Amino acid sequence: MREKISFEIDQNTDGILEAEVLISEPLEVLSIIVDVKKVEMLMGYLILEDEKKNIRFQKLLGYSERIIQIGASSEITTIGGVPGKIGEGRWKLTLCIFTEEIRKRLGEQRIPVTFEITGEECRIEEKIGEECWVSEEQKFPLYCDRFAWNRTYQDAARWYKGDFHTHTRLSDGKETVENAMEKAKQMQMDFYVPTEHNVIHTGWNSTEVMIVPGIEVTAGKGHCNLFGIDRLPSRIKEIICRPASEQAEKWVAEILQEAGERGWLVSINHPFLHIWKWEFHSIPLRMVQFLEIVNDPTYEYAREANDKAIRFLDLLWQEGYRIYGIGGSDSHNLIEERYDGALEPSVAGDPGTYVFSKGLTPTKMLQNLRKGHIYVSRYCTMEIGITADEETYLPGEHIPVGKKEAVHIKYHVTIRGLQERPVVYAVVNRVRIGLEITETEKDVYEADTEIIFSAGEYEWMRLDIRKEDGTFLGYVNPIYHGAKTPQCKTFGEMLQKVSDML
Repeated sequence: MREKISFEIDQNTDGILEAEVLISEPLEVLSIIVDVKKVEMLMGYLILEDEKKNIRFQKLLGYSERIIQIGASSEITTIGGVPGKIGEGRWKLTLCIFTEEIRKRLGEQRIPVTFEITGEECRIEEKIGEECWVSEEQKFPLYCDRFAWNRTYQDAARWYKGDFHTHTRLSDGKETVENAMEKAKQMQMDFYVPTEHNVIHTGWNSTEVMIVPGIEVTAGKGHCNLFGIDRLPSRIKEIICRPASEQAEKWVAEILQEAGERGWLVSINHPFLHIWKWEFHSIPLRMVQFLEIVNDPTYEYAREANDKAIRFLDLLWQEGYRIYGIGGSDSHNLIEERYDGALEPSVAGDPGTYVFSKGLTPTKMLQNLRKGHIYVSRYCTMEIGITADEETYLPGEHIPVGKKEAVHIKYHVTIRGLQERPVVYAVVNRVRIGLEITETEKDVYEADTEIIFSAGEYEWMRLDIRKEDGTFLGYVNPIYHGAKTPQCKTFGEMLQKVSDML
């Protein structure tokens, strides 16, 4: 077969363009050649549904190659595709374009976008790879029903380094999956969570780095990540097609409800960053487990936005919420690229988010992430020792007082890898207390503190590590005692209450 589908796009074009693809007989492969100028390729998502209305391909047309293919195996299927038979019948091609980008970039221009569809096998560079997470017999919407959640990658009980906010060419990242894994190894990462904009990976290449499925739900008023997903969120197509719709907040809320029902973890991304800040103010905070407190630290506006996110998270803890802080590189760039004025590249693993786990499997990592056994850092690693009543604890844990009036807690941290002396604070119920630092050997620093949690009180404490000039180096999630019922129920209510403290 050979068929061409063309769309004419201008500033008045509707955001959703659809066309029927008639497959007159079963095929071994289905190839699509996209003909569009490079700059316009960032302007939309391509979704392909088969004769059974199952999603067989989903991708943001970004920096990737212009040949897309679905074949019998993951080795001849493009990333974002579902390998398998190409059944006879009526398929549907949907192009969801970013109307705001179209208006901004095209002006009065009118451009053609053409899809040439054939049954001939093509050579593709961006194939899924050796590991396929989806089966051919799909059910709506799109399930990662072959992902190995309990595969063991490592056995040791230790801090494992990863990144919870990453992008490849499946959405608007510039790196291939293969190159992303090379960078992950260079950054000494143990795990990597791909969080593409509104689309999911359907497999991966063979790698020693543990991959955990995720997605960045991306709408006009904010972005949030989901970790440990086993399927494409059910409302994601509506958000893809109408990201700025008045109904987007309702769709996001439905997705977060779905996340709670399916055990996915939710993080609000870069909540105060420039034009990408979180503005879904009616979302209940009970639906959120994490706040991204360090996002893409080499970006121009990152420092102010990240420090504001850290202050906001302290206020959430003071309100009574147990929401944990994580980091995300949000890296989209090639290793040789720099933002204007930046001295370092934006690269996956900077910042590193470390999760303590007794052995490394996707399930174990997610379980420990949920418990808050987390610290975030740049340029350094940490060893954290917390003891109370001869018991040891991890960040994120509740410290019991028992039948006593108070519990005495000893807290020790060792910081390795810094070439300059850090400044370390114990943050106790939002009060910052500077700690004495000892350099025990070259580039190794230690600090100790002791605190008391009292019976009948709600109290919490975390560590904050900075350079002398205040630049972020590390965030260790709180330990706590007791409980407090939050009065603010939504993000917007909380923001209104604390706006003058940010």
